[in-house]
Amino acid sequence: MRYVIKLLLVAGSLLVASHFVDGITIDRFWPTAIIAALVLGFLNSVLRPILKTLSLPINVLTLGLFGFLINIFIFWLLTFVPGVAIDGFMAAMWGVIIVSIMGWVIDMVTQKKE
Repeated sequence: MRYVIKLLLVAGSLLVASHFVDGITIDRFWPTAIIAALVLGFLNSVLRPILKTLSLPINVLTLGLFGFLINIFIFWLLTFVPGVAIDGFMAAMWGVIIVSIMGWVIDMVTQKKE
């Protein structure tokens, strides 16, 4: 149940990013934002580790800033989801920042209490 709640909150954070960033458009919450949240989770769990490993030397030279570019690229890949449009690098950058901050808050709220 916690994962469903987290998925809905990430979809909501994508909608918040589309509300505050001019270059990001998401048509609807259901099913567009939900599918985009699923795709973002899949890309972050499968593609991101591969890209981080392949770009490790560049990432070391740039003191981790190249990792931020990888996050922007993965966020931009959401444009392949029907109903999602991201217009340009700056829109993707601000979208990553907003979704990352909200994701941090979501992780704090949904983490298991022991």
